[in-house]
Amino acid sequence: MKQSRKVIHKAMIIDTLRERLEPLSYVYAMWLEGADASGLADEYSDIDLYIDFEDEYEQQVYEVVEKTLIELAPIDYQHNMNHPHPKLRQRVYHLMGTSEFMMIDFCYQLHSREKEEYIYIEGNLVESAKVIFDKADIIRFQKENKEAYEKHNAARLEECRYRYTQHCRVLKYVRRRQYLEAYAYYNRYVLEPLIDLLRLIHTPANADYYLLHISHHIPKEDKEKLETFAQIASIEDIEGKLSLAKNWFEELLERYQKKDKHGLWMV
Repeated sequence: MKQSRKVIHKAMIIDTLRERLEPLSYVYAMWLEGADASGLADEYSDIDLYIDFEDEYEQQVYEVVEKTLIELAPIDYQHNMNHPHPKLRQRVYHLMGTSEFMMIDFCYQLHSREKEEYIYIEGNLVESAKVIFDKADIIRFQKENKEAYEKHNAARLEECRYRYTQHCRVLKYVRRRQYLEAYAYYNRYVLEPLIDLLRLIHTPANADYYLLHISHHIPKEDKEKLETFAQIASIEDIEGKLSLAKNWFEELLERYQKKDKHGLWMV
């Protein structure tokens, strides 16, 4: 009789890792980020896992994690990424027989990382954490502090305004009939400032997220309008959308600048 193959699903991977890692004295916390943390997970979502552990046990942690995964199914893909943060390590895995979309994106956090670097904002669905276990108050949440990002956002707004004075950079390549250059400059001087303004309005604490999951972060009307400006097939498209984009930029800027008496954005 042919044996049925064990189906490996997301909850099984997470639960098995928790069972192996939580008892270890040098592992302090495990949590999820991404779609699982923000409640947006579907059949195409990967697994964004974090663990925090004592620095000197780095190699042991790799071995425990990878041995645990192999016990579930062979690892048929692994990539060790060069994470820009000195206290984070990142490895991406995929288990044989699982959905091609179910990559396991594992961030290993050294316990010596400054805690102030990764405090999560209460109610923020852009960057959130779903705690699996926490033995040392690693994952912390705080109320939104606008002062933490206002200076950065002011600089981003100034850059947006500057770019919208530079539409001639796009137009000159349109007139030269050089599509590739016109397309590149359209993205930089027309589309990106629209995206940044929408981020400043709707996700001011994460204004640098560009298009990442933006369909979940902005209203449907704004999303559909942004899509029309992103759909470019020809030089004529670019030229035809320049004035329309400028008008919308001015509308968004006015929305951004309107605050109620409590200092909240009017959207």
